[in-house]
Amino acid sequence: MAACLSRLALAGPPRGQPSKHQTIWESSSSPLPSSSSSSSSSASVVVREPARKEWRYNVSQTHVKRRLGKLHGKRGQPWESGLSDKGVYLYGSILRMCEDDASVSQFLNAAEESLTVGELSGLIKGFGKEGHWRKALQIFNWMKRKRKLRPDCATIAVMLRILGRESQLGEARHMFDSLKKEGYSLDVYAYTSLISTLSRGRNFAEALAVFEEMKADGPKPNIVTYNVLIDLYGKKGRSWEKILDIFVEMKAQGIQPDEYTYNTAITACVGASLCEEAKKIFAEMKVAKCSPDRVTYNALLDVYGKAGWHEEASKVLKEMEDIGCPPNVVTYNELVSAFGRVGLYHEAAAMKETMVRKGIEPDVVTYTSLLSAYSRAGRTKQAMDLYKEMRESLCTPNLFTFNALIDMHGKKKNFNEMMEMFEDMRASGCAPDIVTWNTLLGVFGKNGMYEEVLKVFRDMKKAGCEPEKATFNTLIDAYGRCGSSEQALGIYNGMLRAGCTPDMATFNALLAALAREGRWEQAELVLEELKKANYKPNDVAYASLLHAYSNGGQVPRLKRAVDNLFATEFPLTKILLKTLVLVYGKCSLLEEAEFAFQELQRRGHLPDVNTFNAMVALYGKKGRVDKATEILDLMKVTGLAPDLVTYNCMISMYGREGMYRRAEEVLREMQAARKVPDLVSYNTLIFAFSKHGLMDEAARIFNELVSVGLQPDVFTYNTFVSCYACAGKFTDAMNVIKHMKKSGCRPSEVTYHALVDAYCKLGKFPEIDRVLRFIKNTDPGLDRAFYRRIASRATEFELKS
Repeated sequence: MAACLSRLALAGPPRGQPSKHQTIWESSSSPLPSSSSSSSSSASVVVREPARKEWRYNVSQTHVKRRLGKLHGKRGQPWESGLSDKGVYLYGSILRMCEDDASVSQFLNAAEESLTVGELSGLIKGFGKEGHWRKALQIFNWMKRKRKLRPDCATIAVMLRILGRESQLGEARHMFDSLKKEGYSLDVYAYTSLISTLSRGRNFAEALAVFEEMKADGPKPNIVTYNVLIDLYGKKGRSWEKILDIFVEMKAQGIQPDEYTYNTAITACVGASLCEEAKKIFAEMKVAKCSPDRVTYNALLDVYGKAGWHEEASKVLKEMEDIGCPPNVVTYNELVSAFGRVGLYHEAAAMKETMVRKGIEPDVVTYTSLLSAYSRAGRTKQAMDLYKEMRESLCTPNLFTFNALIDMHGKKKNFNEMMEMFEDMRASGCAPDIVTWNTLLGVFGKNGMYEEVLKVFRDMKKAGCEPEKATFNTLIDAYGRCGSSEQALGIYNGMLRAGCTPDMATFNALLAALAREGRWEQAELVLEELKKANYKPNDVAYASLLHAYSNGGQVPRLKRAVDNLFATEFPLTKILLKTLVLVYGKCSLLEEAEFAFQELQRRGHLPDVNTFNAMVALYGKKGRVDKATEILDLMKVTGLAPDLVTYNCMISMYGREGMYRRAEEVLREMQAARKVPDLVSYNTLIFAFSKHGLMDEAARIFNELVSVGLQPDVFTYNTFVSCYACAGKFTDAMNVIKHMKKSGCRPSEVTYHALVDAYCKLGKFPEIDRVLRFIKNTDPGLDRAFYRRIASRATEFELKS
């Protein structure tokens, strides 16, 4: 093997090898990049023309990021490998024949006499460029073992950059530390490359520790180092003061910020939408005589766009055009995004048309940004038309496109369309990511679709997508909305077992789930756990606790909790004041609810529909028709339209007060307002008529209920059975029960109680045995204990009388 390698290595390139001007991947002796490599690269290989005997290498027109911290000077072009003919041959041979470290070492040992540090460094660059980082590292480690071919500072920096690009942070740190121990003189570029690598992997604390180590006993930082640090703080977030400190430190060291420094600082403003800060840096850049370029303007547009500063973004476009800096597709994409974020979808669409007129082809980012704008505005038709146009123009949708469309249909509750888009996404070869799965879970969870939540979660795990914190939070919220707080607690415990630390959103979702079911004791425990995790309960957490007390019927605890909030001077936010109206209303505490409602308005907060409904319902229960009507008028004045709950509350109030005609008028008003009455609306009106003995009117409403396609439930039938029985119309009551069974609605214990009690109250004890036989014979599936309870009820009544 060694002899064979020796002959291959020393023989040099065979006949027909390309000249030294050709690149590694253009060589016939080295295999072309695999399909997976070429698909991820912006490069494409074009077949050479036989007559000219040359290859052409094209770079696509996608937006390519500049190298971080780059100094002035021309960057090497992709086709400039720097390898000699022999280096090109070695590259191809190692790629084809060497599988592990031992074989690479054998091959290089055979060629050692003819190799140079520059040649080996070129090989490392070549393998790194094509994603073969292990082979690059094998060559680097071999060089370390050779006294005459030890890697120089430039090679060390290249190897660190390759490891960083491939997210091999552990390898990079280990390599750096071992080089220091072995006495290598590490220059500023080696330190800077390691800092950049750690920053890329979001190991910010370690990267900053390397910087401090560099300042203490290493080379002096240069402009590239400081540019990398600015980028690091930008990724880290909430570090603007640190970025300003770097500018001060640079100037103190006599290093003048360059265009790249300013561009990086402006880009660092994007995450937190620091528009004013970006504006100041841009102005300082001009004062420093650094000319803004297209990268500068696009970065500034990115900041303004994400913050929704569309007017400022438009000014940036005008300034670009005025100074002769032509906008590109990235520029227009930022502008489309800026208009879309503030709901100006017309302007966003116009910007797309402008770029087309100027000969700039919209790309996937353009279409996705405009789709998102339509989605935010609820313009589903325009969004789908744009999606169709995108497909017809052969612009392939990406993950963000599909996620935007799935989210849009989910918000509109177009569940079928949402799942069709999900299937379209998979058919396009686009794998769902964690955002996709979380969106589906959130949509189904918010709509109480328990079975769908389970199915999506199973599919997610089957697809190998590991849940993250947002997933756990979404699931807790979903199960809570589905009325399964026990499942929500199970997800929370699973989250802890998975080593995922709960955050404030986790605790709030769990508290809301427990509150819906009135599980106040568990809610108190979760609140204590929240505090132990060093979180301070916010208004949402306290609101959930108050709901837990009210839903659990714990009025004294509710009052004590509110008193404690007042005693600790906790800010009475809009959320808390609205919650107080809702919980006081639920507990029929009229004075307290009135105070909270007035305080909400006094502090300048506009009550929402739910808050108005709570007051209407409470006044209705108390028989205060005048006050309920006053609230309804106030609601309309504020521009809010009554919803289904509002109308149902009014029907219930009028029915309770014997104003059954007015109750029906409310139903008709609801229909005129194009609000579709539900089963509760009809049941409430039927009860209102029945309560006053108007059974013919009740039957008329019943017929309307059926005619609109609603299915009567046990409450509907029980109302008729009870009223007919109490009026002594037992034949009608029995007919209702027979119809009830025929319709597939099984009588409940309340149904039979109403019938038996009516016979007992009228002293018709002899007929009760016949009724009991009827119940037993016509309902064979009836539980025996259920039957005994009904029978004993009649016996007890007879003994009392």
